[in-house]
Amino acid sequence: MRRRSQPLLHLAAAWVAACAAACAWPSDVERFATPEERLELLSTSPAHGDTAAPAARIDLCFSRLADPRTLGAFDVTLSSGGVIFDVDVDLQIFAWRPPTGEELGEAPWCPGSVVSIRPRTPLVTGILYRVRLRPSLRGWAGELLDVTTPGWQPVPGGEAAFTLEWTPGPPSEPEGEAEPPRTLRELFAPGGVLDPARGLCGCHREPYGLASELLPLRAPQEAFDALVLPTALRSTGYRMVAPHRPSESFLIHKLLRDDDDVLDFVHGSAMPLPGPLPYRDLVEIARWIEDGALY
Repeated sequence: MRRRSQPLLHLAAAWVAACAAACAWPSDVERFATPEERLELLSTSPAHGDTAAPAARIDLCFSRLADPRTLGAFDVTLSSGGVIFDVDVDLQIFAWRPPTGEELGEAPWCPGSVVSIRPRTPLVTGILYRVRLRPSLRGWAGELLDVTTPGWQPVPGGEAAFTLEWTPGPPSEPEGEAEPPRTLRELFAPGGVLDPARGLCGCHREPYGLASELLPLRAPQEAFDALVLPTALRSTGYRMVAPHRPSESFLIHKLLRDDDDVLDFVHGSAMPLPGPLPYRDLVEIARWIEDGALY
């Protein structure tokens, strides 16, 4: 058996290493050049020093759309004294849920993304609790967090952290029955987002044409097959629709993109072509995905 020379082996190894480095997106390279703009934490619900119901969700409102890929599982902690509590943390890439106890408006209550923290067990009335956020979150275009705004404080090791303190008050009145999960068929029903009579997404309903071939939206079943079943990753690194995860669904990214490329790395034109969807329509699509993207 003929042996390869050492120089050729070294050259091949170097070529493989270079290819691996080039393809190691997004962990080893920056997705975008870091812009001069900064991502700011604008407000919180509850506010610092306020009271809230023991089972209330904690919401952190940001100035710009954020990249859900940059929010780590341990970037947010909830504690009281020396005890750390289990929480569920998720990012609303746009604000489709109002703060606890408030009604959904005609426009988002927060101009950018929202980080939501849900304690897994109700908190104890009258005890001081603290949420701490590490500055790992980035804007969709790579904007760094502005850690000079109120609430950010230095911590040991030189890294700043945002701290929110509040005290649970008396329990709120029990809520009514939970809404049933939304279905794609309801979105196609009269008055729904995808109701053919509304004329939205017309290119995807034509009998012929590239748009209708790539993403047919003529009827609920073919729309479900095109939106939910494919698992291939799109240009943002996410599948078309990820059930229960609107912020990680390319469909939401596509609908949020505008002609000024507010969302980088979303291929193709802003959709729908007549103009942005009304906020309430975006909310319905996000909540359909959050409910499980059911047929």
